[in-house]
Amino acid sequence: MNGRWEGAVVNREGRTRLIVSKQQAPLKVAKPFERADGGLILYLMDASPGLFGGDTQRIVCSVKSGAKLYLTNQASAKLHPSPSLQPSRQMQSFYVAQDAVFEYMPEPVVPFAGSLFEGETQVYMTSGATAMVGEILTPGRVGKGEVFCFERYESRFIVYWEQQCVVWDAILLEPRRESLFVSSSFGSFTHVGTFYALSERVANTHVATLQALLNQFSEDDVYGGCSALSKNGLVVRILGRSAWRVAQVMHACHTRMRQLLLGADELLIRK
Repeated sequence: MNGRWEGAVVNREGRTRLIVSKQQAPLKVAKPFERADGGLILYLMDASPGLFGGDTQRIVCSVKSGAKLYLTNQASAKLHPSPSLQPSRQMQSFYVAQDAVFEYMPEPVVPFAGSLFEGETQVYMTSGATAMVGEILTPGRVGKGEVFCFERYESRFIVYWEQQCVVWDAILLEPRRESLFVSSSFGSFTHVGTFYALSERVANTHVATLQALLNQFSEDDVYGGCSALSKNGLVVRILGRSAWRVAQVMHACHTRMRQLLLGADELLIRK
């Protein structure tokens, strides 16, 4: 099954409006919600139980000059087994124009036992743009005893500034073939979260601020670090033992960067 959503938002007199929304089942979007600051909240919805072997999802979104968009989904992405050995795929492309703000914080990814997955997210940034993107990967259906029982998980996160590639972050996990590699990479942790803040205004002071914030969470159940990118941004990596805990720490980082870069308050999303 091939789902697709293509959207575009613009700034009209200080309010963000959805002007393009093309969808192909099972992907669709719920009714947009306006924010008090003039921005827009969009919920991506998947009418299917999840991604099965051979399925492909394609998501394309353009945030035009001056627009503010917070994009998320309504539930975790469930990656079902791939008995045919064909992977499920999710390809995402986001275009952020000058003075636009794009925030993408989807729910965690849950790879079931026997699943194969390939994903790629591309973010195209223009001078003056700001983007914040998060992702949480779980080891599987922990409640059913599925911990790193998937066959293969491959994901790439790529950022272009004015057509120049400045970030290429790739992860490849094959725990059933390379259990030693997974255990050495994660240690005693099982969940990993990644948060990117992309802006020409990001400085070393922001990195230090987030590292100090992460140190406040330095307990036995979570571990995190923050680094500057080679250009115009920073990345936070969080290891934990539960999705909710990693999400809690990521939300704190996201909120702090909203304050520092946008002068904006905490954004609470209902689900």
